[in-house]
Amino acid sequence: MEYYFLEGIEYWKYYIMLLYYRFIELSPEIQVVSIFTTICVITFIFLVIGNIHHNNKKVRRNRGIQRLDEKYKAKIIEIAQRTDLMDLNDITEELDIPKNYRMKEKTTSRIIPILITVHRTYKDKIFRPNWERILQAFKIPPYFEMLMRSRNMGKRIKALMQIADMDADLKEAVASRYLFAKDKKMRMNARLHVARFGTSYPFKALEEDANLEFTEEMMVKYHNILVYRNANNLSMPNLIRWCNRTPVNEELRIFAVNEIRLFKRYDDCPELLEMLRNCRDEGFACALIKALGELEYIPAEGEFRHRYANASFAERQALADALGAINSGNPEVVNYLVYDYRESTDYISKMKALKVLYNYGRRGKDAFNMLKAEAGDEEKPLFTHIENKLLDSRKYA
Repeated sequence: MEYYFLEGIEYWKYYIMLLYYRFIELSPEIQVVSIFTTICVITFIFLVIGNIHHNNKKVRRNRGIQRLDEKYKAKIIEIAQRTDLMDLNDITEELDIPKNYRMKEKTTSRIIPILITVHRTYKDKIFRPNWERILQAFKIPPYFEMLMRSRNMGKRIKALMQIADMDADLKEAVASRYLFAKDKKMRMNARLHVARFGTSYPFKALEEDANLEFTEEMMVKYHNILVYRNANNLSMPNLIRWCNRTPVNEELRIFAVNEIRLFKRYDDCPELLEMLRNCRDEGFACALIKALGELEYIPAEGEFRHRYANASFAERQALADALGAINSGNPEVVNYLVYDYRESTDYISKMKALKVLYNYGRRGKDAFNMLKAEAGDEEKPLFTHIENKLLDSRKYA
């Protein structure tokens, strides 16, 4: 008998063909079940292997971050909180980073979470010039510029978000390329970065984007940006220009008026008053009234009284609050509030007028007492709530 020995690819080919002919002899139902089972087993094996690989990679990364945390974190915190301006070379020596050392991308990506944690924890105590030099010592700006040149949109978005988390600056031209990007998340993060650190034209997108959607989330973020720029003596935008923006964006206009009020921009009051005279939108009018009231702009009192006759319910509440905030002692204002109280048909408006009168100096208190003497049994509890210091009358006003 003659024997044949299979070697190499012939060996595997023989068993594959044997498996194939055994398979085609099976019934169609068993063939389908066998194929499905085989696919499930292979998929399960790949998932297990992939999960093990991912977990091992995550463990190695966490260990690397832990080692860097133990090595650098305490020194970073100490340097960042020092109020004396330190030289970059001195910071490099204290952090024990060799001169002209080119940090690897893997190491830089692991030091970033530590820097973000330090900034979030000690944000109010950090001396920014030293913080910027710490980032330069770790080569953070060049690392982010490299990520921004990546073709991967996810990497670019993540880079901008990390830049914001650690208050790191990036060349304005790098982020400006994405101010009008198609990706919404990319576009928003690029605009926020340029608005925070930009010097040439930081709020270009707000003024030039015809399809701007100014959400409540953006209001909070842009307010924080303006606070940051004001605290760091960076140029502030012309908020009046935002009010007159074309095409009109009501959310942005209201935001601009609120920022004028919060930053006490008294020089803008005449223009705000002129806008109020021509305003027909309730939300924008209420924002203007509140701003003029808190800025205590006395010339606005005449317009407030003039608007009352045709004012909406919300505007009447805002007008009463604004007159109380100005508190000029004008007897005409007292007469207006008395009239408002008598003409109002709801208790909320009555409480609002009474509260303003009660805190409007001697004339206001006299008018309050006069109305109290005239009040019937149904209205007397309103006066009791205003006068009782133990009760929080603000929730009724």
